Amino acid sequence: MDGQTMAESLSEQELAERVVRAERRIDCMETALAAVTDEIDGVSLSSRCSKCEQSLLLIKDGMLHCPNCGNGHPL
Repeated sequence: MDGQTMAESLSEQELAERVVRAERRIDCMETALAAVTDEIDGVSLSSRCSKCEQSLLLIKDGMLHCPNCGNGHPL
């Protein structure tokens, strides 16, 4: 690739297609994760963690908890 990264060697259309595929995978994962939390008694999902922004917050027993950074607080 002569020093180019893979992203640099792709056309705009190829990059756009990759983004669309990645967005679909994310949507599928979010749907599956929501279904899993529905199956676990007393656990649900909330918004993205405001501290690390790397995970959705889990809600359990009246507490918000980030599984990535451990940030949490009562509702």
